[in-house]
Amino acid sequence: MPITLTLFNLDRINLKFDWIRHILSIYSDLIAVILLVTVYLSYNHYQHQSRMELIHQPKVNDFYFIDYHAVNKSSNVKYRYVPIKILSINQDTIEFKLGNIAHTTPISGNDHVKFDAPMRRNYYRKDNLIVPRQTILEWVDTGILYDIARPRNVYINGSIVMPLRDLIPED
Repeated sequence: MPITLTLFNLDRINLKFDWIRHILSIYSDLIAVILLVTVYLSYNHYQHQSRMELIHQPKVNDFYFIDYHAVNKSSNVKYRYVPIKILSINQDTIEFKLGNIAHTTPISGNDHVKFDAPMRRNYYRKDNLIVPRQTILEWVDTGILYDIARPRNVYINGSIVMPLRDLIPED
């Protein structure tokens, strides 16, 4: 009869893991909820960090979505939520093109640009808005600026937001 040496007693290992399987089977719903909440909070943190990065490092053609009535009290109170697009960036100021299509409630940037709306002739107003850089940070703190989007190529989530001729090549 051959002699075999085993380094581990498999029955003992199975007993060690049986209680873990038992706990997991009892609390599987709670574990799933905790995991989903953790993923949700992590994703929100990631979105917040990426938006703050876009705000601190603006580029031409970025879209900001603001409560324009809070910026200009003489504007329409009912239709106050408009998109603005960065035209130029100077040392101290940023020049925006004001959107002409406003909404009564804050909607996402995707909803503002869906169906290629920025390509329409009447999407922008004729006048521009020039704002100091520090004011943009104040808008974020007060909630005036409620969403931001940076086009990838000429698209924001599948919607065309500018003609190809306006595309600025990456450095």
